[in-house]
Amino acid sequence: QALLLRPHPRLLRPPGAAAQCAMAKSEDLSTDWQRSAGDFSCSVCRRKRLPASEFSKRTVAKALEDLKTITDRDIRTDPDIQQTLYLTAVCKKCSEEREEKEREEARAKREAREQEAEETVLQPPERVTASLAARPFGMTPSKAEGVGYLVAKTSEGKPAAKAGVKPGWRVAEVSGQSCDGLDLEAAQQLLKAAELPVSVVFEAVPGGAEFCTACHRVLAAPLFSRKMRTRPPEKRRCSTCVEAAEGAAEGGEAEGAGDGGAAR
Repeated sequence: QALLLRPHPRLLRPPGAAAQCAMAKSEDLSTDWQRSAGDFSCSVCRRKRLPASEFSKRTVAKALEDLKTITDRDIRTDPDIQQTLYLTAVCKKCSEEREEKEREEARAKREAREQEAEETVLQPPERVTASLAARPFGMTPSKAEGVGYLVAKTSEGKPAAKAGVKPGWRVAEVSGQSCDGLDLEAAQQLLKAAELPVSVVFEAVPGGAEFCTACHRVLAAPLFSRKMRTRPPEKRRCSTCVEAAEGAAEGGEAEGAGDGGAAR
């Protein structure tokens, strides 16, 4: 995918060049070099005589920084000059086409995951009884709507963690009182009002499902990558959350990944 940018005829002055030749110092290099009207070519789409505007600002800026790392940074116009500098980069057209292809592939994968998830049959969750002898219990609930009291995480050393409570478990009963149909606030009130030690029945994560530690939801296993499902439960994230995090990271960079220039 390497593309070649060829700054020509404005080239680096070779060692020993005549001092009387017209030159531009490094502080003027940005203006002189970017003013070029047709000195670039792309080895992917094979277009030639392209202006610098066909490449991203990040590419041009990076190429400029690479030029400035060369010891002799004077440039000039001279018919006898022998040295040429090439820079690797990605032109806007090729970069946009590549990104569109990647988006299409990601969309197809997402649709396939969702279809597989719809066809997944979840197994009934195991019911686990835990005795919580002291407050605070050390449980943080999920804020997702309509899930009742779903444990998002437990605090190490606290009663819930000591009792073996895991993220993704749902509170099903508190001291013999069912939590079916209760929202988070109502379930919390039962936990607060119960006398110690509190006997809590939890529903574990159903077979065929996983708990996402990012969005705090129990989702069908196909919505997690195979690699993610090999990680410890407390580190598993659904593919949607992973893609969102990666997109945010890429958006924080100047231009897109792969647009950088490097001298060679």
